Amino acid sequence: MQKSSLLSCSLLSWLTTLAFALLLQGGACLSAIIEDDSFENSSGKPTDKLVLNGNDKNNLQRRNLQTRHIATTNHDHLSNLESSSNEYITKNNIKVSKNRNLNQPRDELDTAPGEEERSWRFITISDMHTMAAFSWNGIAINKGKKIYQDQANVLRYIHDNYGGELVLTPGDIASFGGTRLSRIIEKLGLGDISDQEAVLTAGMNCYNTAKELFREAGYWILLATIGDHEIGGNDSFFVDRPGFTKVHTIPQARQAFGNAFNRNHNNDFFLFDYQPWFGGDKSDDVTSRPLSTKYENTTFAYVHQNALFVTVDAFEIVGDGSSDFIDRENGSGGEGAVTCTVDGDEDHLRWFENVLRKGRDDPAIRHIIVQAHLPIIQPVKKIFSSGQFFDNGEESVFWNLMNKYGVDLYFAGEVHSNTATKTRHEGSNLIQIVSRGNFYNNFLTIDVADNKLDVKIYDEIGDQRQFNLKYEESGHLSIDKTTSVTKLSSSGVLKLLDLDDVILMYDFEDILPLGTRKVPGFRSDSGLMKDVIKIRGEVCSDSIYNQGQFGAQYDAQVCNLVLGPGRIG
Repeated sequence: MQKSSLLSCSLLSWLTTLAFALLLQGGACLSAIIEDDSFENSSGKPTDKLVLNGNDKNNLQRRNLQTRHIATTNHDHLSNLESSSNEYITKNNIKVSKNRNLNQPRDELDTAPGEEERSWRFITISDMHTMAAFSWNGIAINKGKKIYQDQANVLRYIHDNYGGELVLTPGDIASFGGTRLSRIIEKLGLGDISDQEAVLTAGMNCYNTAKELFREAGYWILLATIGDHEIGGNDSFFVDRPGFTKVHTIPQARQAFGNAFNRNHNNDFFLFDYQPWFGGDKSDDVTSRPLSTKYENTTFAYVHQNALFVTVDAFEIVGDGSSDFIDRENGSGGEGAVTCTVDGDEDHLRWFENVLRKGRDDPAIRHIIVQAHLPIIQPVKKIFSSGQFFDNGEESVFWNLMNKYGVDLYFAGEVHSNTATKTRHEGSNLIQIVSRGNFYNNFLTIDVADNKLDVKIYDEIGDQRQFNLKYEESGHLSIDKTTSVTKLSSSGVLKLLDLDDVILMYDFEDILPLGTRKVPGFRSDSGLMKDVIKIRGEVCSDSIYNQGQFGAQYDAQVCNLVLGPGRIG
């Protein structure tokens, strides 16, 4: 059918782009077996299995060298770690499922025939945007607030029902973007203090309380990534916006974040320095963080059992921060005086490569996982987000290093939606997972075995707008490195994006009531789904479903639209 009548302004803008069918071209050869019951190739023909190049020498090296002892670390819930600056993280008495001792030789750890491979789990929650309310008071007062108790209940529920030995947060646990510095000073009520003092104090209040929330729930190992909203956020990055700009307070924002999350309570030492896997202060070995750089408190590496985690601060002030930056020719900048890159600081980048190289060359490290706030592969779904992008994206040195050294997973946030994409780099099986966790309405569980990573995403359900304490699985991704050819399988929300196929497609066969299909981020005042939305003054209560890969997130909300017969029915 061909339709005619009045469309909402929103839909008209969509259709301009949709007319080209939005075919996005890939072009790199995959080095994996991709298994997906519902996978279709670019021609639209179903295929159960796509077998391509399986020679990843680095991964083979990591899998086949099985004679060295596993060197792992355990925080003992970090209680001993914070008691003394001279106390090292022990690698004994390791808590693993079924009392497994990872200090045994590799050949003693291999799973016996017919035995299920043992695993452990971690949790990922991105872009919560729930902690800024704790900025004006200390922990004792904050713990009496309803917003604290609500979040404590959710985190405790996740811990008790889904477990996890540690938590990754890929940025934006708080949101300071729209708060003027004058308002921060006023709410702190500390009298005539400087902008820098205000940002440092508010940040310490916020992040110390956030850390206490996770610990109270049972999560004592928290790997927190700094996001744009922790250092100011969007409008605050532009120097020509008096009252809003926070470029001059970014050092204090970083200091608060790093001190609260990554240092002990007395600020005597960095929590992740004392790991046997790293060389401490020895100049001839890799350190746990990029010392003597502005990122030394917000970028760090941590080894847990058989996995290496690298957390990266990917924000850089351009020049001296006195002017906004944009490079339209190369597609960089555009976010005021702050740009999103790791390539700009040679020492930061050198440290990152050294850590990845050490991880790749150590047979005890079976998986390498990196997190930063911003997506690198485009396109990704987004909603209610500025959609900041990583300078140079897949052409960046940062991304190329991850492909070169066999990184398995790259976690990001920012866009408040969920997209999983495999790298286009030949010979690499790196997967980018961008996820949402806004008000805890999504989170990921990742089960880690010696040769497998199993990722599941959970979506909040229930009758309330938030804090329902109910979740259902909405997507699954598996990385199986048991053989020389890595097998990838995916479904639901985590189905790997086919970069050669259509992401947005509307058949204009049906107009359906808004609210008959859940759209992530479309919450009403009373629940998790909207049945009406206002677009440029027009009230829309209907939608046309997106049949492309981006699914319900890009359903077209419409109004004043009548379907009529077309030339082809």
